[in-house]
Parts: sequence; structure tokens; C-alpha cells
Amino acid sequence: MDETVGPSEMIVHLGPQHPMQPGPFRLNLKLKGETVVDADIELGFIHKGIEKILENKTYLQGIPIVDRICYLTAMTNEEAYVGAVEKLADIEVPERSQYIRVIVEELSRLQSHLLGMGEFGAFIGFVSMFMYTIKEREDILSLMDMVTGARITHTFLRFGGVRDDLPEGFKERSAAVFASLREQIADYERLFNHDEIYKQRCFGVGILEAKTARDLGLSGPALRATGVAFDIRKDEPYLVYKDLDFKVCTATDGDIAARINVRLEEMLESMYIIEQCLDQMPNGPLFFEDSSYGVRTPVMRVPEGDVFHRVEDPRGEMGFYMVSDGSDKPYRVKIRGPVYPTMQALPPLIKGTTLADVAAIAGSMDGCTSEADR
Repeated sequence: MDETVGPSEMIVHLGPQHPMQPGPFRLNLKLKGETVVDADIELGFIHKGIEKILENKTYLQGIPIVDRICYLTAMTNEEAYVGAVEKLADIEVPERSQYIRVIVEELSRLQSHLLGMGEFGAFIGFVSMFMYTIKEREDILSLMDMVTGARITHTFLRFGGVRDDLPEGFKERSAAVFASLREQIADYERLFNHDEIYKQRCFGVGILEAKTARDLGLSGPALRATGVAFDIRKDEPYLVYKDLDFKVCTATDGDIAARINVRLEEMLESMYIIEQCLDQMPNGPLFFEDSSYGVRTPVMRVPEGDVFHRVEDPRGEMGFYMVSDGSDKPYRVKIRGPVYPTMQALPPLIKGTTLADVAAIAGSMDGCTSEADR
């Protein structure tokens, strides 16, 4: 961004610490009056070195590490990591464990969307929306706690299965939680889309074109809100998604409201997916009996090779490229998360808007700086 300013122009820095940001990053804005005429973004304030840490841990020790790439997407991070190792080692997962994985990963999607929408509400001054969504999110976290023993970072998946079976009473408890959440989602839709101030701030504002989204490598709800029906669960099914009935939620307007509505619809689909899993999952072992892997997988050596495995994260494509040299630790790990492209979309998206629109646009993208700064 050219920082030379002319008459009636100024440079404004939002961040790296700012109430409208889900983590530290900096937006540099060039303003002419109230209009954003140029912008760029700075990341890298919280680099954690996750990839190098994984290269210095055994495969089993890596599971709790990937939870911390972004705590909101811990389960899908585990699926991408564990799935990559399973491909390298040619490990099969029993059907029951695959269903349990889908259940906990869709619960993870629910709680991530709820927090993202609550934060978005706070960014645009709708603070009570955060209180509404966080209450429902607590119920989803309690369901996850029933299964994994943890609310946020779970270390639940294992190579070839899962750590524990579903607890007694889980199906009944989830039915009660989902009944309440469906009512709340209907309320959220009314609160958002029928409020005049919300309409003025979010309808037709922050429009992302499908071509721009594809060129930048966007995925997830931000891409689907432009009309592109790309969802790895449908396009490259993993686990038992091919046996489940669900739709890919899309919108065509590409604006702030479209991105929020896609997430509202995705929450309904996630609950439908979980209910199908609970109805049709078979009895059976969590690990194949003739497998050398189990709940407490010993230190294992993975055959030489390389693999890329990707899953549908709550924010889009989460992929792991992994190289094995035959030892008990990965030789190289490269993570391709959804948030870095999402953050790159912010500068072109906010150019031409007003300063007051920036917080609403950034919040609607539902980024996670922690995941981008690996």
C-alpha cells in the first residue's frame, strides 16, 4: 500500500490489538474522508511454529499439538492430521469409529459457527447477540465434553479409531439440545434479517465476487456465500459422509448477510447429519481387532512416502501435507488452512467501503488469526 497521503487523506491502523479482531493482526487503511481507498493486512504477530513442533514429536504426540492450531476447530484439525497418517500407514478405521468422528466434528462446526456469529454481532454493536449464541454454544460444548472428556482441546482421535465410544444417554441429551438450538436459530434469523439497522449495514455491503474468491483460494462459508457450492464433504467424501444426506449451503449475493445466512443454514445441516449418524451407526469395535493400533498406540514407524489429506473445516479447507522418512516422527509437515486466504481477501473486499463498514466485513469473514499464524 502506498502510504503517501494527499489532501483529505490519512492512514489508520486497526490492530494488532483491536476489539473487532479475532486475534492480533493489523489492517492498514488509507482513508479519503470516510472512504477506504487502499488497504493491506499484516499477519505474523503470534507465530507458534506448529509445523516444526510436529516434526519433532512422535505421531501420537502430535495429536494434542494440532488441537492448538485453532481451538475452535480442534476436531477437524485432528481429522486432517490423523487422516494423513492413516493414509501413509494404510490404516483402516471401523465404521462405528467413522460415525463417531463425524458426530464430534459436526459438533465442532456448530460451536465454531455459534461463537463466530456472536463475535460478529459484538463487532457491529449487537452485543446481546453474543450472549445469545454463547449460551447455546455452552450446550454444544457440554455434548462434546460427554464424548471426549474436554470442552475445547480434545485429543480424541486415534490412528485407526477413536479414544472412547459414545456415552450412555448421549442421543437423548443431543435431541434436547438440538430442539432448543433449532428454535434459537430461527430467532437469530429473525433478529438479523428483519432489523432495519442490520439491513442497512449488512445487505449489499462487503460483496465478494466468486471469481475473486476462487483466485484467492477461499473456501468454506465465505466461498459458498458467493454461489460456489464447494464442500470437501461432498466433493471428496471422507469418513462416512458419502452415506449421509445433507445439502451444501450456498447463497448468491456474496455480501455480509449472505455469509451469516450460510452459517445459519450450515448449523441446521450439521444437526441433521448428527441425527442421521446416531440413527444409522452400527455396533462394532472402535478399532479392528487385527490392527496393531489402538487407544494407546505405541510409538510407531510410518512407511516412507508423502501424502496430502484435506477435510472440511468450519472455515473451509484444512489440509495436511506430510512426508515420512520411515521413522517414528514425520520428516516434514505443511499445513494448508482456510484462514490465510480468507485474510488475504480483506484488503480488496474493504476498498471502496467506509471506515464504519470495516468491522462488519472483517467479522463476517470469521477469520482466526491463531490458525493463520502457525
